[in-house]
Amino acid sequence: MKQKVIIGFAVLLLLSVVFLISRDLFNSSFKSDENPTEYNIDNLKKIDSALICYKEIMQFDPGMEQVYGISVSENNSIFISGNRQVAIFNSNGTKTKTFTTDSSAHCLITDNNSIYLGIGNHIEHYNLAGEKISSWKAYSENGFITSVAVNKEIVYVADAESKRILKYNTKGELLLEIGQKDTSKGIEGFIIPSPYFEVTFGAYNDLWVVNPGKHRIENYSLSGEHQSSWGVASMQLEGFAGCCNPAHLAVLPTGEFVTYEKGLDRIKIYDPTGKFICVVAGPGSFKGESDFHCTQATLVNDLATDLNGNIYVLDAYNLVRVYAKK
Repeated sequence: MKQKVIIGFAVLLLLSVVFLISRDLFNSSFKSDENPTEYNIDNLKKIDSALICYKEIMQFDPGMEQVYGISVSENNSIFISGNRQVAIFNSNGTKTKTFTTDSSAHCLITDNNSIYLGIGNHIEHYNLAGEKISSWKAYSENGFITSVAVNKEIVYVADAESKRILKYNTKGELLLEIGQKDTSKGIEGFIIPSPYFEVTFGAYNDLWVVNPGKHRIENYSLSGEHQSSWGVASMQLEGFAGCCNPAHLAVLPTGEFVTYEKGLDRIKIYDPTGKFICVVAGPGSFKGESDFHCTQATLVNDLATDLNGNIYVLDAYNLVRVYAKK
């Protein structure tokens, strides 16, 4: 009998110890509502104001149902493509001309004489009066043009579906393809997981292409040879996050790069070597807290720069915002 009492007491003591240990473990694990491993994108979007080196100097509503692309000419005329139309504004944001297009252009570029529109799988060439000059033959029936760059008599076109940079003359004749995969030479080609693929000219008429799946910005000779690259995948401000970034690219007259990251919605400045300098704008810069909960896929539809070093942002609220260095 005495032995049974001792055994019973020992069992009760053991159960008490187990209960106390379990309670301590439970309380230590859940003493806070915060999850230390939670992926909180809103926290990542918050930017120290000391790192913001640009200020908004102007904004205007282009009065279009939907906006897609923006380009600024040498005389500071602002060209915007929208729902089956292109609108032209002066430097004060006053509309000076509008013309209709057969389909919506998701990107455009202008020079002193022409406007080149990326419409679906092909380019359409217009003069500054809004008259169509030509419609170029598509490289691929399934192509999707996301960016256009022009340098005198040469036009470079980014086709996100074909994963190619296409070099044309101004007559629409295809001269060169850049981006073909060649395993024998160790060339991986462009990795384009989503329809964001940018091409632009640098301050010295050098060609720059975003390889978004690699989080890199790559430099090519005008004849298509890869020469250099910069960029790193990182959640930190210095890098590019997500599956495929940056989504948009522009270049300042002094050679600095302007980038936009979808997902984290950061517009940033890098020096000509690819070193991070500062931030232009981020979530909260447009419409405060609404930016963090914007129903659009991205806060920025397109970027452009002018010869004075100003940055033009076509935002998800269908507004044009102009930024100047502080």
